Amino acid sequence: MNRGIWVSGWLSAWALALGTIAPAMAQGASTPQPAAQAVRLSSVEGRVRIVEDNQLLADPALVNTPLFEGTQVMTSQDGQAELQFDGGSIIRLTPNSALTLTSLSKPGGQGNAEVALEGGMGYFELHNEDAASQTQVRFGDSVVTASGFAVLRISLDNPPGELAVFSGNASLRRGDAAALYLHGGESAVLSVGSSTQSILDESIKTDSWDAWNADREQALNSAETARTGAASNMPDSNNPAWNDLDANGNWYDVPGQGEVWSPYEAASSGWEPYGSGYWMWTPRFGYIWVSGNSWGYLPYQCGVWNHFSDFGWGWMPGRCRPWWGGGLWSFNIGIAPGGYRPPDRPRPIRPHPPHPRPVPLNGGFATPPNAVVAVNRRPADGAIEAPARDRDSAVTIGGHVAQPLRTLSARPVYTPSGSGVRGASQFVGSPAAQRPAFGGSRPGYAPPARPSPAPSYSRPASPMGGAPSSHSSMGGRGGSSGSGGGGKSSR
Repeated sequence: MNRGIWVSGWLSAWALALGTIAPAMAQGASTPQPAAQAVRLSSVEGRVRIVEDNQLLADPALVNTPLFEGTQVMTSQDGQAELQFDGGSIIRLTPNSALTLTSLSKPGGQGNAEVALEGGMGYFELHNEDAASQTQVRFGDSVVTASGFAVLRISLDNPPGELAVFSGNASLRRGDAAALYLHGGESAVLSVGSSTQSILDESIKTDSWDAWNADREQALNSAETARTGAASNMPDSNNPAWNDLDANGNWYDVPGQGEVWSPYEAASSGWEPYGSGYWMWTPRFGYIWVSGNSWGYLPYQCGVWNHFSDFGWGWMPGRCRPWWGGGLWSFNIGIAPGGYRPPDRPRPIRPHPPHPRPVPLNGGFATPPNAVVAVNRRPADGAIEAPARDRDSAVTIGGHVAQPLRTLSARPVYTPSGSGVRGASQFVGSPAAQRPAFGGSRPGYAPPARPSPAPSYSRPASPMGGAPSSHSSMGGRGGSSGSGGGGKSSR
């Protein structure tokens, strides 16, 4: 029997067994808001900032921040950012770029979503396999919609913009003009002053930022090698965030308890779920928790953390219904050790009204005081070291001996037919219908390998703020190369 204290009386034993979350604690609770959908800010390099209603929420931006409808992500002259959607879609922004989450699908993944690239350049890995929930990308007066799985690059360096389709199929619409359909290996340069004209090329000119995109894709693929299939039956099992758990801890199938996940660092006596991170103020939900752990996204939006006296901290996912699906933030501690002090959520701050345009204040945007509060909590008195976690050792959880779940075999991957040439990617391995369906599995687009020697970064001199300036690539735009093949007018 686990010995500890109930952090809150509203968590019943039945709720703990299922890993569900009860209503929020009264302490620091915000006024209930309508249900929402969120996107994860999964990676930040350099200076990136988060803006909502022309109010600066975080500068620098925090990894693992849930981003809601209407939020804008802006990268500086040395900033790069990656966003992950629950359904598996991924967006990457290069320096001096801006993206707005114009509209997101409803909780449960129903309804279409739209994002707008406001400037710079972005890479879009879209998973539009469900006709009831499509994601489209708007840039300038154009809208791109993918059919099924597709990988795109969109650049606004030279308005009205350029589109490259690395894999899959996409339709491009400008105003009332007929749609232009592009297949893997094709690109289009939009014409100035005419929504009916564009240059279609049966090849793709490589850009030195393609190498960065390839590196990020390789990092996600590497994380998938540790997947255990624990999320097979979970909603949004294709969410890449599940792979972070497999790569940074162990899953255990505990008799009478269900599946329990624990990070490797939980073996330390100084670790607890809310020990390191940030309180971040948002106009909609007040202060929300942003974990300082690289894997700290899913275990703080759903499920419940329990402390087992013979093991330490473990997380039970349960149904995994995000807190924002109910429109009210709450921390998810179930059973805690003796002497545990619940997280101390800051008092609400007075929100600023939206501004019709950016207000020159501390970098160009109005920001409330103490919008981000860092947290570094000391461990509870009397904490002891827990058994070490590794891939091979059995542990005791709640009086039951449990073995860590084993990793699954590597999934088959796509390999491009060549960089800068016409032709869709070819699938290597089993047929698509036989692709594994466990958590985190993605179609497996493998972008062109990093060129050798690797290009060096060159940064533009313009500051971040306002409309992004002329976009820079790692080796300079003049270093782009194609595979020949003259362009032709759109069909």
